[in-house]
Amino acid sequence: MKLTQGIHLCGSGAFGLTPAGDCHCYVLDGGSELALIDCGLAGNPQAILLQMEKDGLDIGKLKYLFLTHAHPDHANGSAWLREHLGVQVAASAFEARVMEQGLLETLGVHPEPGLYEQFDSMGRSRVDRIIEDDEEMQVGELRVRALLTPGHTAGSTSYEVEIGGRRHVFVGDEVFYQGFVSVLTAPFSDYEHYYEGLKRLKGRGVDGLFPSHLMWTLQDGQKHIDKALWDFEVPQRPNLKPFS
Repeated sequence: MKLTQGIHLCGSGAFGLTPAGDCHCYVLDGGSELALIDCGLAGNPQAILLQMEKDGLDIGKLKYLFLTHAHPDHANGSAWLREHLGVQVAASAFEARVMEQGLLETLGVHPEPGLYEQFDSMGRSRVDRIIEDDEEMQVGELRVRALLTPGHTAGSTSYEVEIGGRRHVFVGDEVFYQGFVSVLTAPFSDYEHYYEGLKRLKGRGVDGLFPSHLMWTLQDGQKHIDKALWDFEVPQRPNLKPFS
């Protein structure tokens, strides 16, 4: 589903594009190369490729997978894409550790059997590239900037790109339409640094805001970010949405 110039939605359980439980999976079209942002649960990773083909995208150009964070609904398809298509997987250092050794092990959490297992159900995958804050990556004609935005997880990463004079940002589960944020039970979210993470998105003049759940917006995306920031800055509880 083409959303705007250079941006396609090719995975989403909520919209029935791919199996239930998949987050929104976006494709950046840089002409000679494509990048996927998040990849779903891996219930049927080929469903994403089918949606790409329906949009007229050349799967052979898919070179990169940029992970916003390593929760299963965002990252479980990584190993399949890496093995079958040679896609290079990129993530922040914290999320890379989660991908390679598991969330509970990374956090040093050892609960009673059966407790929190949903947070450690991802399939393991190697990460080919560790992303640094403010790092720029080339996807064909597009230049993508990584912004470390801790909060929903300690290593959550947003991706900013300018296309046709418009600035778009892919925020994972960090902030949603109308300024909702997603805080999970401790220690799975990094509430202490959530505000600092959101401030990385302050004043960026965002047009398109593309979260991994609920609705996206093609214009005035900055106002939704600013609403989330305002909720942290005034003495009230932020608007919470419990997405993983």
